[in-house]
Amino acid sequence: MENEEDGGRSSRPSVRELEVLHAVITTRKTTAAAQRLGVSQPAVSRAIGALEARLGRDLFVRDGGRLVPTADAFALDAEAAPIFAALARLSNWPNTPSVGTLLRIFSTPTIAHTFLAPMVTRFLQVEPDTRIQMEIGRSDDAVGSVADGTTDLGVLDVKAAHLGVRAEPFRQSVAHVLMPSDHPLAEKETIRPTDIGDSPMIAVTRRFSARARLERAFAEEGIEPRTVLESGTVQFLLEMVRAGVGIAVINPFPIAYVAGSGLVFRPFEPMIEYETSFVFPAVGGNLPVARRFVDFVRAEQMNLVPAA
Repeated sequence: MENEEDGGRSSRPSVRELEVLHAVITTRKTTAAAQRLGVSQPAVSRAIGALEARLGRDLFVRDGGRLVPTADAFALDAEAAPIFAALARLSNWPNTPSVGTLLRIFSTPTIAHTFLAPMVTRFLQVEPDTRIQMEIGRSDDAVGSVADGTTDLGVLDVKAAHLGVRAEPFRQSVAHVLMPSDHPLAEKETIRPTDIGDSPMIAVTRRFSARARLERAFAEEGIEPRTVLESGTVQFLLEMVRAGVGIAVINPFPIAYVAGSGLVFRPFEPMIEYETSFVFPAVGGNLPVARRFVDFVRAEQMNLVPAA
């Protein structure tokens, strides 16, 4: 016999309540969740209220007009994920042929194009039955997608400060100055802001935290960098340096793997540190195929020889 409480009502969440929970976690608004589920906004609010009362825990906190999931909400949603995956398979069975395991990855443009692309190619050769869905975009979007459970694995070079994700460090690096091999500064072993002076510089846009750290390093030595061009990707900076537009202080990982001839990297001082990490859902999201891919990348990376 089932254990019951609250006047005979089962203490176990219903599938519908779990569906509502996932919709609100994904959309952050009850109105948007209602539209997704095809129900009224009050019905969504009632379902969340009933679920919180059933569990005796708060699942969301309000932040302006948005609902921010608590750690309990993410944990419950992660526990429910296999249930919905099984239901989805059952809804198509037995008419849908097996098409292998799906791995959903989200990364930023530079990491995706210069580092992950060859890794994915080789991984699919090793695991031909695996399907990979690759999303490319901003770090914030990647973190949110992993936290929401719509992505299995993120690969990012920024700190993922989100309760819904867990970061596993992969690669540490320090800032280097990228310049043409015939640039006068190329003769130096290390380069400081005073060495750069008013030389034309190329930098990432200010939406990147690395830009603020770089400008702070220059300010501490009383130098105002002469930035002539800004870009949203390091790949574009690389090509502008190659064209002679200016020099750039960047994270050499992973762009150093594809820099090619005619360019050199020199360490920048004071030291600016970077960390690239694999990002997983905080609870219950470490799929076996995601772990295999991470282990594969770690092993393959040991065989690569960067320019810096």
